[in-house]
Amino acid sequence: MPTDGRSNRQFYRVRWVGAVLFACLCLAACGGGGSTPSPIPTAGVAGGGGSSIDQIVAAHYAGGWGVELAIYKNGTPLYVHGYGLRDRGLPDSFGGHDFWGVPQPDKFFNLPRGAFVPDAGTLFDLASVSKEFTAGAILLLQQDGKLSVNDPLSKYFPTLPNANGIPLLYLLQHRSGFVDYNSFGQYPDFSSAYSAFMAGGQTNYQPIVDLLSTFPLDFAPGTRYEYSNTNYLLLGLIVAKVAGEPLGLFLQQRIFSPLGMTQTHQGFPPPPLADLALGYADYGAGAQRTYQPNLQWLAGPGGLTSTVGDLERWDRGVRQPGIFTQASLTQMFTPGPFPQSYGTYADGWFIASLQGHPYIWHDGDVTGYQTMNATFPSDGIDIIILTNDGSGLDPYYIIPQLFPLALRM
Repeated sequence: MPTDGRSNRQFYRVRWVGAVLFACLCLAACGGGGSTPSPIPTAGVAGGGGSSIDQIVAAHYAGGWGVELAIYKNGTPLYVHGYGLRDRGLPDSFGGHDFWGVPQPDKFFNLPRGAFVPDAGTLFDLASVSKEFTAGAILLLQQDGKLSVNDPLSKYFPTLPNANGIPLLYLLQHRSGFVDYNSFGQYPDFSSAYSAFMAGGQTNYQPIVDLLSTFPLDFAPGTRYEYSNTNYLLLGLIVAKVAGEPLGLFLQQRIFSPLGMTQTHQGFPPPPLADLALGYADYGAGAQRTYQPNLQWLAGPGGLTSTVGDLERWDRGVRQPGIFTQASLTQMFTPGPFPQSYGTYADGWFIASLQGHPYIWHDGDVTGYQTMNATFPSDGIDIIILTNDGSGLDPYYIIPQLFPLALRM
């Protein structure tokens, strides 16, 4: 993001990732460390731009961080390449505290361990790129005539503060004023809700709603833009209420399957699974494993896992009518009334321009992972970057360097 948007973005990172790390670091000091291998740049593809792309990635992700970078034009892959390591091998050194308390994916899937490079089939946590799909689910239900983005929130959650004055559109565009529920160890502290969520088998979100009802809104609904994961948690719960089935199943039936997104799931897919990026971060002593975040808790705001190829199918799927009507796509990409220096939030996407080209994007940042999905609709270009670097550069920042190269391919 441009420098003048940095402070806002930093606030977002504190709430989304840093709040968890804050709680973890308060409970246990980081330990371990050691040297890690550097990524090895490789020759680019025919058509130009490859070696420059390698140099950009090497400059910003030195130290073995796993990066899968893909550039497509109108569905054709121009450059798809993995850098660094999706798994640094054994022995593991974990940083921080296991706040989430969920199984580690390498144990759950009995993964073969070693120094493995990511590839086009490597599964990553998407983090907030997931919001694109939750917004899409709401628009599909509106398309079905089952709800409206103008419905008051009180229709679905009557106990929430000011719910009668908050249309679903305010949730979609982060204009509700709700505090962020993904916050622990500091105000607003949802630690007790998380404990209740875990005790209830990770399917009952009512403890979040109940605790949310006790916090005042940050501002009068509709008067400001303020990014809050709570908006998309509530939207995901509304999808489940209206559709009569879990958010993940609705997404599978209405988006993933029709678009051929066979590697995208709410949470992890069922076993077996071998090609998975493990999360890492630098806690001050070099790269260490991060404890797996709870993708059920993150649900609508950030609970999906996917690959670069599946995200490209999604980008093509929202470029013209298909599973979405033109009216739904117009709604999806109509910016809200509060522009920021880095773009204006619409329904699950930031709407911006880059070097004079329309630029639609969303990034994500969750413990152990940072992601970016950027599409340039007038050029038919998609740039997708998935990383298991939870503490380094947000891949948002290298899109301006990659886009001119993509145009020349």
